[in-house]
Amino acid sequence: MRITIIIIILTIQVSCKNRNETNIKSENSAITKLTKCNHNNEAITKYHILTNKAEIAICDGDFDRASKNYSLAFKEIKKPFGPDVYNAELSNQLSNNLDERNLNLQLLINNSDDLSTLKSIFVNTYIDENLWNSFIEKRTIEYDSRLRNEFKSIFERDQLIRSMYDPVNDDTIQANRIINMNRILLITDSLGFPSQIELGFRKSLRGQNHDVVLVHTSQKRSNNKSIIDLEPILCKAVNEGRFDPEQAISYLHFQNDKDKRDFGAYPTWQYKHHLLPDSLNNKIWLPNLNKEKYERANKIRKKWNADQLDDIATKSDFMSRSNIPFIFTSVMTFVENMPTDFTLEEVLEQYKMTTSDKKPFKEK
Repeated sequence: MRITIIIIILTIQVSCKNRNETNIKSENSAITKLTKCNHNNEAITKYHILTNKAEIAICDGDFDRASKNYSLAFKEIKKPFGPDVYNAELSNQLSNNLDERNLNLQLLINNSDDLSTLKSIFVNTYIDENLWNSFIEKRTIEYDSRLRNEFKSIFERDQLIRSMYDPVNDDTIQANRIINMNRILLITDSLGFPSQIELGFRKSLRGQNHDVVLVHTSQKRSNNKSIIDLEPILCKAVNEGRFDPEQAISYLHFQNDKDKRDFGAYPTWQYKHHLLPDSLNNKIWLPNLNKEKYERANKIRKKWNADQLDDIATKSDFMSRSNIPFIFTSVMTFVENMPTDFTLEEVLEQYKMTTSDKKPFKEK
């Protein structure tokens, strides 16, 4: 019996390896017609310009101006991204623009299958239970339920073996990744890149379930250049208003290609300790780029409709000070809590050392 089981396992592994090699070829060949992409969709560029203006208005505390910019932006796209609809709803609420608030909250509800997070944020803070229930009663499904369930399955299939990772399973993991990636390419070819348009919004409002496949594909390419280059796919998806530019830039950064050195997420940092004054605990630290790197990064980010580095810094600073739960997808702040048993002298010394290669955010 033991010998039989070993033979079966070996057979599965060999089978997965052969399928892996076959699918790598089909994975690359499936994208040959997307080798060139131009960011030339004026409506989508305008959408991102307006949502960025709205986010800067939020940082300035001008929620009425933010609401107006979101309203203009949503006219430029088939279906806005979840975080933008959510931010618009909060801005509408805080500027007492209740008609727009109702429209945006209904849009969130109609495009979500798990409403627990939305309800916990809005009910008893901004609206009462009765008003929430009235939106639920008017709810209509504005996404493809069958396709959404398929992509949930893609996520589960991707995570199933990874969650109990063993190097022996790597061939099976990669075979799963390629099957999932090929399915994404097939749908892209027939319907367009799967996005909020077909799939609605996730519980977190950020991204989609199949993003995990893109992340693992980009990471795999970082040390194996026979793996598909995601740039043509993501460029087209961004240009069609189907993918967040910030995510696209991050995934292309993960690929570690020589021609993508200027792609990056550009995180910010905070360092905290109970002995430090608020002026240091709340200070935002930025990457210390020279002028050439700064300009190159901004150039590529502008091309991809992503935030400029100054705007990321402004939004990061706002998020560190605000208790209003806005979502800015360009902001990625790492908060490091220093050891509690440090003396003040030790804390100050570590703070100085960890920030020595960064520069502090300064309001203009």
